[in-house]
Amino acid sequence: MFFLNCYFQNGVLVKVTETCPPLNCSEKDHVLPENQCCSVCRGHNFCAEGHRCGENSECKNWNTKATCECKTGYLSVQGDSAYCEDIDECAAKMHYCHANTVCVNLPGSYRCDCVMGYVRVDDFSCTEHDECGSGQHNCDENAICTNTVRGHSCTCKPGYVGNGTICRGKSVTPERLICPADIDECAEGIIECHNHSRCVNLPGWYHCECRSGFHDNGSYSLSGESCVDIDECALKTHTCWNDSACVNLAGGFDCLCPSGPSCTGDCLHEGGFKRNGQVWTLREDRCSVCSCKDGKIFCRRTACDCENPSADLFCCPECDTRVTSQCLDQTGHKLYRSGDNWTYSCQQCRCLEGEVDCWPLLCPNLNCEYTAISEGECCPHCVSDPCLADNITYDIRKTCLDGYGITRLSGAVWTMVGSPCTTCKCKV
Repeated sequence: MFFLNCYFQNGVLVKVTETCPPLNCSEKDHVLPENQCCSVCRGHNFCAEGHRCGENSECKNWNTKATCECKTGYLSVQGDSAYCEDIDECAAKMHYCHANTVCVNLPGSYRCDCVMGYVRVDDFSCTEHDECGSGQHNCDENAICTNTVRGHSCTCKPGYVGNGTICRGKSVTPERLICPADIDECAEGIIECHNHSRCVNLPGWYHCECRSGFHDNGSYSLSGESCVDIDECALKTHTCWNDSACVNLAGGFDCLCPSGPSCTGDCLHEGGFKRNGQVWTLREDRCSVCSCKDGKIFCRRTACDCENPSADLFCCPECDTRVTSQCLDQTGHKLYRSGDNWTYSCQQCRCLEGEVDCWPLLCPNLNCEYTAISEGECCPHCVSDPCLADNITYDIRKTCLDGYGITRLSGAVWTMVGSPCTTCKCKV
């Protein structure tokens, strides 16, 4: 097929009739490059056609052309991205080197070298003494010593609790220890929730969550006593149909079919019928298993058998033992398998096929006037003393008199007289 082709000569468009190369894509994906008359397919690799960029820049494809962009750590010269020069992060103060280090510029990057006589803590920090390596520390034998800029820190090993200088097995009563690591009150059996609720561990805290079939009555109780039954029959949220009658039960319901021609035990589902005893998978969730029993539908997650070589790894990520599916935590020190969950920096994180997904930790709603978040915790808890609360609404009419005799407004912060390392705050 003939097309109108053209080219530029001395800045003038010259048109000739000749054949353009055939395109292996639909017409809607045809795009016309700049200064050309023959179309190409969308996603055409202009860079592969010999578009030249400088050694410190890289070619980037666009719909109708290719451009040069400076690599990370380089800056374009006079706005021309084909020519890029190194950014001296050290001279420009664009580095993260801390005290006791010297910034050394590198092509496209930099590094932090320790001052002579200092030892490395991490990529950006150095300390004067290797207190961990030299044994000049006070860590417990069951703790891990880590050098820091100001000295060292001690963290109890897994399976031990304490403040690092004292670490004991988890059989020790946790309340008697000052623990930087979270204690799972639920697993330790320290907390006993009401039987209408279940214990859920949080970093430095816990709460009793209503079980399926129950909901909170609005007077949130820490022990879960405020979880009351949901009457599915009265709310019409049951799945009973035909001549069967809904009977409310604690945490659920039942369908009774005493008599009648329609008492087959079949179930109504998505405008159709499922036979009594039939098992199926939901279209929108391939990991579900649903069954019809005596007019009532039951659905659950697929049971995972990791010894079965044909286990669906999408539904059972915990069965995925491939190295490429494992994840390092945010510190880079602990390895998790696909499907594992952990808490980091007040976020709930999960490893799924080599990728880490994190989302904000959900905290329980508190029905109290004053709440506070203790150090090392993520969720607030109720306090009776307003001076300890974090959620105070300050009233500027309620002032305080400091040690200097100066009147301070509610919410003001100042340094204590004679103690420059102590701050005071006016509350209520």
